[in-house]
Amino acid sequence: MIELKYKQLLDIVKGKPLPEGPFADFRIKGLSIDSRTIEPQNLFIAIKGEKFDGHDFIKQALDKGASCAVISEGRLSDREIPYLSSTSGKRAVLVKDTRTALQNIARWYRDKFKVKIVAITGTNGKTTTKEMIAEILSKKYNVLRSEKSFNNQVGVPLTLLKITSETGVLVLELGMNQPGEIGILTRMVNPDMGLITNIGPAHLEFMGSLEKIAQAKFELLENMDEKGKIVLNADDPWLSKKAKTEKRKVYTFGLEKEADFAASNIVQNANGFFSFSANGTVPISLKLLGKHNIYNALAAFSVGSILKVENEKIKEALEDYTPLQLRMELSEVDGIKILNDSYNANPVSMQMALETLKEMKTSGNKVAVLGDMLELGEKSLEYHKKIGERVKECQIDYLFTLGELSSGITQGAKEKGLKSENIFPFKDKKSLLETLLEILKPGDVVLFKGSRKMGLEEIVEGLKKLYPVKS
Repeated sequence: MIELKYKQLLDIVKGKPLPEGPFADFRIKGLSIDSRTIEPQNLFIAIKGEKFDGHDFIKQALDKGASCAVISEGRLSDREIPYLSSTSGKRAVLVKDTRTALQNIARWYRDKFKVKIVAITGTNGKTTTKEMIAEILSKKYNVLRSEKSFNNQVGVPLTLLKITSETGVLVLELGMNQPGEIGILTRMVNPDMGLITNIGPAHLEFMGSLEKIAQAKFELLENMDEKGKIVLNADDPWLSKKAKTEKRKVYTFGLEKEADFAASNIVQNANGFFSFSANGTVPISLKLLGKHNIYNALAAFSVGSILKVENEKIKEALEDYTPLQLRMELSEVDGIKILNDSYNANPVSMQMALETLKEMKTSGNKVAVLGDMLELGEKSLEYHKKIGERVKECQIDYLFTLGELSSGITQGAKEKGLKSENIFPFKDKKSLLETLLEILKPGDVVLFKGSRKMGLEEIVEGLKKLYPVKS
């Protein structure tokens, strides 16, 4: 738990005290950005999010026992002023931006501990790779990991604030929507090791080009300490090129090109799960669908090896690992296999999911339920059309689409030769589910994949309510 004095806080965030004038210093214990979780003596930081603005809950936080609030300049209303006085014992700090203040506090707190930090970024596989690494390192160290996808300018500092004297290693992922974000996060985190999974088209609406996406991911390397270790995907053209120009020691992993950590003897079993040999000496059998998960596992193997975890312990952790919710989750209802990969989507991960569906053995039809891929910018239609082409190339029998942008998927599939009677475009989930129920039969396998905001998991839940889940 973070503990500091009010005067320390003013210095860390470079803020102005409110009310002004002389005051008795006091100690702050704990921090929250959610007024519902406030405890006595907590520091409340008012953060503006997508759905709520913490500035609307300053009074509530103070009433619940917060001894201090950090507020963005110009956001304090008249109703809060009576609560901020030397007599009430409630004070505030005015700053230019509360997110920056949170990050400054987190960096100050992080520097109080000697903890190894592994930071992961990339277009695809960040969260799965992070979880695999955490499981491996837990075999040797006391590990703290970021929750879910806490990978932004609020989630990362909140994770740093959970470090304790018992923490040996922190494993977290760094995400971004805009240039400069990964640089900000890296400087705050100050990682000992930086790993990039791959470079692919995502957030093009904001980034503009694949080159700019690569530059944004490279902010991790550019802002790390000179002594930091770097781990890169040797099979990714952007990362392979970067590895050759990097002055620091780079560890590489890959399936195709020469790498420090390589996978061979790749085999897919009857359940669709993959096994491989790491560096030709460690046989590993995954409980995961999709060949792309070998890359995630190999990346995690690399980190574990670099941090001196025994091979047998790494093997044990990877073989015990099961997929996170909404990420290649396999279940079965009434003889119909459901592949739920609806957490998010971009052109690369969408193609990976279709390849996984193609690889699956089934006695029935292969059905793809695909939603819009968002934030792809001016080339959005082109990317969606290419996915439609891949649907046909992957020998998918039926295609269901959801959303406006997915018209490009249907167009691409038709142009490649998928019959119109096997294509079902929809704009609402209820109608899609109704038609899907008419098509599906025992022996079929159905994939669900789309951007997070499309909510395809709701259709999956609709199926499961109608049929008992068998596995």
